Amino acid sequence: MKRLSVALWAVLLIVLAVSCGAPVEKEVKAITALENELTAMEARPDAARLGELLDMYLHFVDQYSDDARAQEYLYKALSLSMGTNNGVKAMELADRMLNEFPKSERIPETVFLKAFIYENQLSNLGLALKTYQDFLLRFPEHELADDAEAAINNLGKTPEELIREFEAKAAEQSAE
Repeated sequence: MKRLSVALWAVLLIVLAVSCGAPVEKEVKAITALENELTAMEARPDAARLGELLDMYLHFVDQYSDDARAQEYLYKALSLSMGTNNGVKAMELADRMLNEFPKSERIPETVFLKAFIYENQLSNLGLALKTYQDFLLRFPEHELADDAEAAINNLGKTPEELIREFEAKAAEQSAE
C-alpha cells in the first residue's frame, strides 16, 4: 500500500510538472509560428501582425522573466521596434534590457543600438555621441567597436558630406 502511495505521488508530481510547463511552451510555439509567418512575408510583413508579435514578445517577458528565453524575446522586441521606426518604444526596451538583464550576452549590442536609436530615430546627437563613447569604454574589443568609432566620426554629417569625404579619400589613395 505504501508503494502505491509513493508511486501515485510520483505520477502526480510528473503530471503537475508537465502541466506547469505547458503554458510557457504554448506561448513559445505561438511566437515561433508568428515569426515564421512574418518571415515568409519577406519584404512586406503585415504591420498588424508585427504589432501582435511585439505584444507576444513583451507578454512572454512580463510573464516568464525567469525563463532563459525572456531576454532574447526582449532583445527581439527591441529590434522589431527599431525596424518599425518606433524609436521611443525601442529606447524604452533598450533601457528595460539594460536594467532587467544586465548580465545578458546582448548588453554590448543593446548599448550600441541605444546610441543608434538616439542618432537615427530620435535625432539626439548629443546623447548618441555620449552613448557611442560609453560603448567604446565598456566594450573596446567588441566587434561593433569599429562601427561605433565610425558613427562618432560621421555623427551629424549629411549623406552628401559623407559622399564628398569618401570621394576625397578615394582620390588621395589613387594619387599615391
